[in-house]
Amino acid sequence: MRKIKQGLGILLASAIWSRDNNMASSLSIAYFANHDLLGVVSGEEYEKFKSQLLQALQEEWPDATVTVDDDEDVYFETAGISGQAELDVRGRVADIVKEVIDSGDWQEEEEDFYDDEEELGDVEEKDDY
Repeated sequence: MRKIKQGLGILLASAIWSRDNNMASSLSIAYFANHDLLGVVSGEEYEKFKSQLLQALQEEWPDATVTVDDDEDVYFETAGISGQAELDVRGRVADIVKEVIDSGDWQEEEEDFYDDEEELGDVEEKDDY
């Protein structure tokens, strides 16, 4: 048997969904990054990382306002939530940042100049003795 929340005159499940939906639409996440987060990278790699991070955050919270900007320090801010929900979001943001960094999809392909011995076929090794 479903219980009707007396004060609202609607089903309790609907009230919970409505509350959660309102929270998601008022959630905002602002992530601030810098080059030091990734080590030595090109400007193009850094911008690609920020773009992939923004996409991953937006996929996780499609109704939230999400930004990824530059700053001297790496940090993020949340608004529209508090308590355990905020702790959960903060933990998930940290996980997503780690996932994007670890994926390496934002990195340009590195060329290995000494991988193919055929390219060095004309070079003879000489002893210094």
